[in-house]
Amino acid sequence: MKLLAAGLTALTLSPCTLALGEHEFDWGSRARYAHVDADNSGQAASLLLRANVESAWSELLNSTLEVDAIGTALKDDHSDGERFNDESLIPDPQGVEINQAFLSLDLDAANIHLGRQRINFDNQRFIGGNGFWQNEQTFDAVLAKFKLASNSNMTYGYIANANRIYGDDADENNSGREHDYENAWRPAAFLGDHKHHSHLARLEWNEWDYTRVVGYGYRIDNRDMPSVSNNTFGASYTLNYKASVVKYRLQLEAARQNRFELNAESLPYYLVDLGFGISTWELSTRYEILGANDGAAFVTPLGSNHDFEGWADEIGNTPDTGVRNFSLGLLWRASPLRVETSYHFFKDDLDGTNIGREFDLDFVYKPARKHSISLRLANFEPEGNSGSVRKVYLDYSFNL
Repeated sequence: MKLLAAGLTALTLSPCTLALGEHEFDWGSRARYAHVDADNSGQAASLLLRANVESAWSELLNSTLEVDAIGTALKDDHSDGERFNDESLIPDPQGVEINQAFLSLDLDAANIHLGRQRINFDNQRFIGGNGFWQNEQTFDAVLAKFKLASNSNMTYGYIANANRIYGDDADENNSGREHDYENAWRPAAFLGDHKHHSHLARLEWNEWDYTRVVGYGYRIDNRDMPSVSNNTFGASYTLNYKASVVKYRLQLEAARQNRFELNAESLPYYLVDLGFGISTWELSTRYEILGANDGAAFVTPLGSNHDFEGWADEIGNTPDTGVRNFSLGLLWRASPLRVETSYHFFKDDLDGTNIGREFDLDFVYKPARKHSISLRLANFEPEGNSGSVRKVYLDYSFNL
């Protein structure tokens, strides 16, 4: 896949080949300041610059090339996942890498992508790009989407490599960078690349006015971190309905997972997500269970985990005893402003012991279509005597 990405780069940038097709160039950026207030506080500043070119070579064949460059400051005040210095973790490392480079074949009954690409399924709970972070997670993969009816489809994907948020410099032996590990080997959880032999299957049936049904089966075979490998099968039902001035939203989901490397079977997942909207307001409640047994818990190693278990990221990696997450949310939006808040109650799944509570708040101001300013606040209060964790993210983004 890395050879394919290099070949696509040469193809897209060669003056001879540029003259053969139609090309659309674009760029975007995001500047961020992040602050962590905890027992070990820290701060970071970073800038993402993204350039991409989409090329149409024929009616059937297209290509996409996207390059990201990330610069960072205040390096002595934080660890970034690629580089550690005993300070708080803010996983926005610096570096330059190919974010996407893939060929697309558009047929009447199917669309096929081959190469490095972002894959976002549904709400990204199980498969997603972790796009909140400056270095997005993308995949070296083959992805084929087949039309089944007017609005329904079946998707199959094969993943050979996950390009993770820690970047290409986060290699196994920490080459060229300082580190604080006891030996010369980086833990697998902080590797920038995970080799895979993973298969994704998803069936979406969306032929009704208000409802959608999705069934999926994922075999995640992670060769660099076998402990998170799993077989997951599940289904979800979504309802969106408007009656007079009230909008109703309902999502029900259930799944079962086997973590075959740990001999842990029948790990359950359940979700109930209910929302009511009137005018510019929406009130929601969400109850999610990532169950545990046999000394292991249900995991989502390829998901956009920052979005679901609280923005303080204290519960992002499911503890071995599982987690129950009950949350209440309130959303208000009236262009150009959007304000979202939620309150989480976390419990252990095995015995219901309280883990902690978290309050999250998001302000987004979009003065124009391509410009956005956001302020994200998170405050996690653990159960017991351990200290609270407060995080702040201030972003300005252009065309992202």
